[in-house]
Amino acid sequence: MPKLIRTLLILSFLLYSNVAICQFFNPFPGTVVFESKKDPIKKRVGSPSILILAIGDYLISHSYNKSVSIHSSKDKGKTWSKISQVAPLIWANLFEHKGDVYLMGTAKGWGDMVIYQSKNNGENWSSPKDEDTGLLAKGLFHTAPVPIVKHNGKIWRAYEEAIYADDRRDFHAFAIVADENADLLKASSWQRTNSIRFDEKWINARRPNWLEGNIVVTPEGKLIDFMRFETWAGKNVNYEIEGMAKGKPRNEIAAIIDIDEKNMKMEFKNEPRNFVHFPGAESKFTIRYDSVSKSYWAITNKITSQVNSIESYDGNWNQRNLLVLLNSKDLKTWEVKRKILKWNEGVHLKTWDTFGFQYVDWQFENNDIVFVSRTSWYGFRYHDANMITFDRVQNFRDQPSKPVEDLIKYTQHPTLFTINSSNLKQESFSKGDFNVSIKLGAGLQKTEQGGVRFNVEKKSAKNENAALKMGRYFDIEINNKEIKHFSIETLKYLVDINMSGFKLKWLYSTDGVTYLPITKYFFPLPVKAQEYLKVSPPLYLKIYRPLNKINAKKGAILRCMIVGGSKSETTISFNEDIIIGGRAL
Repeated sequence: MPKLIRTLLILSFLLYSNVAICQFFNPFPGTVVFESKKDPIKKRVGSPSILILAIGDYLISHSYNKSVSIHSSKDKGKTWSKISQVAPLIWANLFEHKGDVYLMGTAKGWGDMVIYQSKNNGENWSSPKDEDTGLLAKGLFHTAPVPIVKHNGKIWRAYEEAIYADDRRDFHAFAIVADENADLLKASSWQRTNSIRFDEKWINARRPNWLEGNIVVTPEGKLIDFMRFETWAGKNVNYEIEGMAKGKPRNEIAAIIDIDEKNMKMEFKNEPRNFVHFPGAESKFTIRYDSVSKSYWAITNKITSQVNSIESYDGNWNQRNLLVLLNSKDLKTWEVKRKILKWNEGVHLKTWDTFGFQYVDWQFENNDIVFVSRTSWYGFRYHDANMITFDRVQNFRDQPSKPVEDLIKYTQHPTLFTINSSNLKQESFSKGDFNVSIKLGAGLQKTEQGGVRFNVEKKSAKNENAALKMGRYFDIEINNKEIKHFSIETLKYLVDINMSGFKLKWLYSTDGVTYLPITKYFFPLPVKAQEYLKVSPPLYLKIYRPLNKINAKKGAILRCMIVGGSKSETTISFNEDIIIGGRAL
């Protein structure tokens, strides 16, 4: 059969079966190395690292299910196969030294510092049983897949530690070093610097913090620890800063710690030179030096929304939907050379949004950069990723010939039906072949102006169970007697209230008995935030597998719980249509 005819037949079948054409052509960004399929809500992937072996093969490591998995590619990243699994280990980076491959991280989250060795390119690994076999130090250590740096005959790496078990995100930064000719599995081969905590007095923020540092050799030949820097918004905080980063967004400031390698001492003087403008400083990054361009390169997440909310669910640090390639000649001034991956660039995302490319590790390969990403593609949320993906930046030193496409076009879902929510009431109606019933809980009453209101008890529903008991919810029941199956893939709505303090909790059921949560979050409802909320993307529901293929005759229920409030009578109404996306299967 001619190739053109075969292609047309495939396209005709896809159109006939109502499958999204865009997903057929490019359902994922890059090549999927690993996907958490069995239980992606509970078992997420993390901490990827990539290595190009001296023999030319690629290795990728990543955390999954309390261990680190190793994948190999012998065809330049086109296909991947899992070759080993290492435990106990997390937050590890790969590196090659004197013909052997190493993994260096911690035994658990905030755990002992460990290193593993493989003498057959990642297929088998040593076991860090004691101080002579890879157990380098005991304690509450933290790290990420950050670079190993070889400098003046020694091997350097950054770590952080927690001093107090009950405050593990109070990071103290330090570095470790070993001679290149030493046995890297022996604890006695490694020395460490002092550790430094970031003092809140140095910069005003909710809790200024540094973590996941990169050891870098400066143009002057000195060592620094280039730190990811969190400066989240806080109430009544002055966000002005002087020095190299003056006038820049707070989420684009990185911190530099000086290292005195002779005296094994780290020092932070809190001077203007210690803060640099670095777009993407809020996320983990990898910095490497390129001897061809005689400059430094990094891949990280640039934040495009400057909404500086003090709410943790609404902070602009909750977006990792734009991946950029940065370049600097001096480590002080950084330029965005190109955008690598983007999904819905410019939108203000929240902590429950489900797309992100993050924790990227990468390597040079001639004129290209090969990189690995912790990718959330219809994941539980942007942070809780379900995929490890591989990709390539071709001719990275050159300006790209065309801009990178926005991947939002691959996540457009057809509308199953809409509900006129401006006059939400208890009723049943048809939307094409779909039968829809709106049922109001006993704690909600119809108003003359439209919308619903709380009943005269004037009580606050403190939690989800209280809201259910008080009848402060409504159900959207959906079925279809004409088809076998359908899916529910997106949910979009806009709410208006006349008082603050309310939250929504969406749940779903496919049997009318068991109701499961959509995300683990309650969705706060700010007062007079209609314009702000309009730019929010819908809830993406593909990770909730029972909604992927619903028995059409039995149908499904979407339940909206109304939690919180006060003792005053309050009206809540949906300003625009409730839009439910999906398809008949």
